[in-house]
Amino acid sequence: MIEKAYGKINLSLDVVSRREDGYHNLKSIMLPINIYDVIDIELADEMQYQCNIDLPYDNSNIIYRCIEAMKKSANSQQNFKIKIEKNIPLQAGLAGGSSDGACAIRIVNKLLGLNYSFDQLVSIGSKIGADIPFCLYSKPAIVEGIGEKITPIDFNQDYPILLIKPAMGINTAESFKLLDIDRCCHPNIDELYKRLKNNQFFADLLGNSLMYSVDKLCPQVNEIIDSVKKCGYDNVLMTGSGSTVFVISTNGDDLKELEQLMRKKYDFVCKTSLLSM
Repeated sequence: MIEKAYGKINLSLDVVSRREDGYHNLKSIMLPINIYDVIDIELADEMQYQCNIDLPYDNSNIIYRCIEAMKKSANSQQNFKIKIEKNIPLQAGLAGGSSDGACAIRIVNKLLGLNYSFDQLVSIGSKIGADIPFCLYSKPAIVEGIGEKITPIDFNQDYPILLIKPAMGINTAESFKLLDIDRCCHPNIDELYKRLKNNQFFADLLGNSLMYSVDKLCPQVNEIIDSVKKCGYDNVLMTGSGSTVFVISTNGDDLKELEQLMRKKYDFVCKTSLLSM
């Protein structure tokens, strides 16, 4: 059974507070984008795993953790043949791993005939990764809590998007570890959504609390943002914990010139769009 595991961008991300359990409460507008990994899982007599990059199948692999969680929930010893085609870069803030895990959860739910509800799948996925509930949903939404609270939003604009990632990635745990809740930015997510609904200028409301940690972890992120703004683009921000920067064109610019310029400087540059479902 084959599924596409779509990436996402955080149009804005507010780390609201730190919880007593060590996790953080978030509020973010998240949008699925048309870049994806391909996940192929079948029933098998023994476990088989293949990936086009060096990604071991063990507890460090989110697909492994998701499949094991699904098997445990169903009290199943079933083995699977797993084939992964990775196109979304690692440590990029694009939810490549979480989307892969969400796909694995959906596929195993079907292969084992579990018929779990969306809420049941979210309950399993949210214990493994904060972005997994959104990736299970994969439609524009305001996401809150530790990722488990999803409020659908009406956002269907077909904006071109350019993704730019430096060679260095950012470890999500390290980014949160360095974060100072009192000193980082806290974007107004509700006001941003109002602007989006009314098709109004929103660049001044873009923000990401985790930008606080960027200078120590990956200074190139700010270099990319500065160079993009010097080229005349305002709708630019780092997604998630990074290190990918996204640029959204709302004025009809197809971003081709900017894409050509960025390709001369950075390892990963990809022109894409919001995902239409």
